[in-house]
This record gives sequence, C-alpha cells and structure tokens, in this order.
Amino acid sequence: MTAGRSHPGDKPERDLPAVMERDRAALENELAFYRRQCNDLGARVLRLQEDQSRAHREARRSRTAARLLRTAFGLVNVDASDEAIGNRMLEIVLDNLVCDRAAILRRDPHRGLFSIVNRLGFGRPRLADDVPLAEPPEFFFTSSREASDGVGVVLTEALGLPFVIWAYDPASGVALLFGNRMEANVSRPFGADDREIVEAALGVFADIMQRRRVEEELRIAKIAAEEANSIKAAFLANLSHELRTPLNAIIGFSEIIRDELYGSAPQEKYREYASDIHENGQHLLSLIQDILDFSRLQSGRATLREEYVDLNQAAAAALSAVAPLAGSRGVELTVGIRSGMPAIHADPTRIRQILINLVGNAVKFTPSGGRIEIRANLTEDGGAMLQVIDTGIGMAAEDIPRALEPFCQLENTYTRRFGGTGLGLPLCKTLAERHGGSLEIESAVGQGTTVTVRLPRQRVADGSASMFYRA
Repeated sequence: MTAGRSHPGDKPERDLPAVMERDRAALENELAFYRRQCNDLGARVLRLQEDQSRAHREARRSRTAARLLRTAFGLVNVDASDEAIGNRMLEIVLDNLVCDRAAILRRDPHRGLFSIVNRLGFGRPRLADDVPLAEPPEFFFTSSREASDGVGVVLTEALGLPFVIWAYDPASGVALLFGNRMEANVSRPFGADDREIVEAALGVFADIMQRRRVEEELRIAKIAAEEANSIKAAFLANLSHELRTPLNAIIGFSEIIRDELYGSAPQEKYREYASDIHENGQHLLSLIQDILDFSRLQSGRATLREEYVDLNQAAAAALSAVAPLAGSRGVELTVGIRSGMPAIHADPTRIRQILINLVGNAVKFTPSGGRIEIRANLTEDGGAMLQVIDTGIGMAAEDIPRALEPFCQLENTYTRRFGGTGLGLPLCKTLAERHGGSLEIESAVGQGTTVTVRLPRQRVADGSASMFYRA
C-alpha cells in the first residue's frame, strides 16, 4: 500500500518538460510572427525604395525632356552649326544618363554604314568614324546579364565601351549611341525604361534638323523665286524693247508709203522702206519663233524629225542666212569642216537653227574686222563636234553660266548695246541636249568666244548613209 502511494511534491517534477516545451513552442510562434512581420516590412521598404527610384527616374526623364524641349526651342532659330546643336543635345542626355561617351550617327543607305557626325567623351585615340550596321534595330542596349549578339559587338566596338544603349529613327536616318565603362556608373544597368529618354532626345534632334533643312530649302526656294521673278521682269523689259523697235520702224515706214510722202509710187525710197519693213518683220518673227521654240522644248511638246544631215550643207545654209547681217557689220564668215566628215543623224531644221543662232550671236558681239568660223570634226570617242569660233569681245568666265540661263542678259536693259531676248544660247543648249549631246562655252574678255556642240557617237553615220539634208 505504501509503495503505490503518490506524494504531492512529485507532480511538478513530472510536468516541467511539458511546461518548457509549451513555452518554447510559444516563443517560436512569436519569433515566426515577428520574422514574418520583419519580412513584410522589408518587402514594403524594398517596394518603397523601388517606387522611389522609379519616381526619381521618371522625374529625371521629365526634367530631361523639358530641358530637351527648351534647348530645341532655343536652338531652332539660332545661327549655329549642326555640329554645335548635336553636341548640345548629347550633353543633356549624357548628363541625365551619367554616361562616359555619346555619339550621333547618320545612316548612309548606299554603303550600309552609319557615320558618326557628333561625339562627346571620346578623347584619344579617336575611334573609327564609320559603324557597319546593315540592319539597325530601332532600340538596343547591352548589360552584364545578357550576352552581346552581333549588333551588341558592333556597337560596343564603335564606342570602345562594354555597355551601350542605342536608338534609331528610320525616317530621318539618325541614331543616338551612349556607352559606359561599367554598369556601376549609373548604379543600375541600362534597361528598357531608358528608351523613353534616348528616343525623346533622338526625336527632338531629328525634328530640329528637319526643321532647319526645311527652312534652308525654303530660303533657297525664296531666293530662286526672287531671281526668277527678276529674270522674268528683265525679260519682259527686254522683249518690249525688242518688239517696240522693229514695230516702230514697220509702222513709220508703212505710214510713209501709205501717205506717199515722197510722191506717188513708184519711188526708190518706197522700195527701201519696203525692204526695211520686211527686215524688221523677219526680226519680229525670229524673236517670236525663239520664244515659241523654247516654250515647246521646255514643255516637252517639241519632237525631233531626224534624218541624215550633211554638215557642209548645214553650215553653208547657216552662213547664207546670217551673211547680210555679218556683211553690214564688216565681219568675215568662214567654214572649216573636216575633209570626209560623215553625216549625222539629227533633225536638220534644229541643227540649222543651232548654227544660225550661234553664228548670229557671234556676229552681234564681234566688232568690224572680226572673224567667225564654223568648224566640224570628230571627237576621240567617235562623236561629232560642231564649233562656232569668233574674235569678238568675249565674256568673263563667271558670266558663262548666266549666259546659258533663259531670258538672261549680261548687260543692263537700259545700257546694253546688243539686242536679243536672251534665249539664243539656252535654246541651242536645249536642242543639243535633246539630241543627246551637250553645249560648252569657252571665253575670255577681249579674246573671243568658242561655243562647242558635242553629239554622241550614235549620231554619226557609219558612211553607208545616202540621204542628206540639203539646206
């Protein structure tokens, strides 16, 4: 009985492990709770930091965009070079991205290359000016987390840096490229969220360049329009003078004949005046014909009626037409055509018109006692070459391009000594080009002028042609 009896002091000793186990479990539960709380708090802090960093980057992008727009507004109307504008744009983005190097590139589609037109942070030695990139992406970046592909290798070699970010605008052919020596430069690697900044800078730069190009084109077009208007005004003044002079003669002489001021017909004076009327009428017809011919040629309505033309006959016909004017001015006309010169396949009327215009123009600017010669020969490549050479007053080299412009007169309307509409040489040049040839002028003041018309080898007969133009 005494052996199985329990004592009150024995129970705590038996329950102590259970109590300790319960206490330990309670402590572990509390630790787990606080651990979860700490983890949640850490996650919230991390999210807060990420949100703060994102907000900071967004604010930085907004500031950069604002600076870009302010800079663009300030640079649009500034008389600065494209290089200076490009450098300023690079400085803004370079400062925002905290990069080591930056470049603006322009695509050359014919060579499949990008040429660097602006660069910052390159120093020495200077890297290559061309970047071989046949199929450029619109956006690209490299980081240590991803291996570089072919594009990445090309771009990192272009900057000489391992980490780059690239943006390309296909419409303008302009690209931006930024690079770092290490990702730690920006406390984070380049990423897709940088695209907005880089593409914003690229768009602003492309817009500035486009606007400057358009403004330059408008400026050039305005100058051209003003020059064309000036030429038109001068032409109308010249034309009115050219038409008025023979018309006054025609009207005056016809009134004398009508009123029989020298008695009743026939009178020798009347025959002289009738001849003057005919001559002035022919001059008017020539002026009007030149204007109509030039208008048809410019509009593409004139067609060539081609056949084989004997240049000896064409030259003789031209000299015959101009001989009266040359004789009255005391100018000698000669022909020097190569022996056995083959015929040319051309429009005979237009070839004759070229020669008459060139010889007539030479007569106007050759003083009494001067000499004009028509030459014809073969060129080294088998083509034909027609030349009108005079010993006249000549012209300065800088005036030659103006002499070939339609309606242009080298002298002032009110002081010029020589008549004409200013269409003779431009008309000859256009006719030569319609035959697949060209017209060139060599001249010097006081040393005469040589006008050369070249026709291609295809225009020269092979010797079997039997049809010739007879002037």
